[in-house]
Amino acid sequence: MTSRLQRALLAACATMAAAVVLAQQASNSSQTTTQSAAQSAQKAAADSKANAGSSATADSNATADAKATASAAAAAAQKKADDLLIRDARNAGFKPEDIRGNRMFCRTATELGSSFPVRTCYNEDQVKIKIQEYQAQRNQMEAAHNLGMQVH
Repeated sequence: MTSRLQRALLAACATMAAAVVLAQQASNSSQTTTQSAAQSAQKAAADSKANAGSSATADSNATADAKATASAAAAAAQKKADDLLIRDARNAGFKPEDIRGNRMFCRTATELGSSFPVRTCYNEDQVKIKIQEYQAQRNQMEAAHNLGMQVH
């Protein structure tokens, strides 16, 4: 009896840990994704607790169901985060491309003082940094513009 209870508790803890990880990963993308992942993880935990009174096979099935639910929620959160990154990258002038099996974000621009276009490509982490830098520059320009409007 105690081994069944221990397995059920282990399954519930694993499910809740997966929900916490999903919540941290999805915090950048959306609050609704996090809530749905947490709700599905809690549902899986409740299912595994309900199955604690049944046989060991039912416990292993509940654990497998909890893992499948958690992995499906993780995949959905990852897909949403990827879609948001691609959208933000496109808005910043980058085009997603596959280069040697890696997803890169490239843009072609003409350097100041030159007539030759230069193509630069960044990986996912680098493009996130570039997007933040561009946003900071836009915010500074807006602030300077708003300051100029107040003076006149």
